[in-house]
Amino acid sequence: MRTPLMTFEEVRAALKQRFPMLMVDSVLSLEPGKSIRTTKNVTGNELQFLGHFPEHAVMPGTLIVEAIGQSASILFSKTVGTGTSPGEFLVLGAINEMRFLVPVVPGDRMEIDVQVLKFIEDFALVEAVATVDGTPVARGKLGFARRKLDDRSGQTFSHQESRNT
Repeated sequence: MRTPLMTFEEVRAALKQRFPMLMVDSVLSLEPGKSIRTTKNVTGNELQFLGHFPEHAVMPGTLIVEAIGQSASILFSKTVGTGTSPGEFLVLGAINEMRFLVPVVPGDRMEIDVQVLKFIEDFALVEAVATVDGTPVARGKLGFARRKLDDRSGQTFSHQESRNT
């Protein structure tokens, strides 16, 4: 196993999420403004497996999307100029062409590759592939909007906007 670029403690410092919603364990590579590769070690003692499903634990697709989003958030926070600044965060605005190909189960080590497709002002579009042992388990495109922590303007990132990016 290779030495991570960012350890779990560094990842935790970079993200606003906390247990039980922290879905990234390490960063393997990062090219600001372009790409990031992260890991998520899936363990049987995670809360979602109490009910999804008790007889056969399967990682919920929504949490795989969350892991992709957190990976993108780290990438954006490390991207000078178009990344996030103190007091800002990214909100997920669009999920496009998301496909879940193979179940992810406890014991799996998911690697998440995120590629930036576009940065446009306060919006970003990425493409991601999650793999386990080199096999794609999920892929899709996500759109994000940068917001201030106190922004309650009700602005949204609409599906139409995501199509135009």
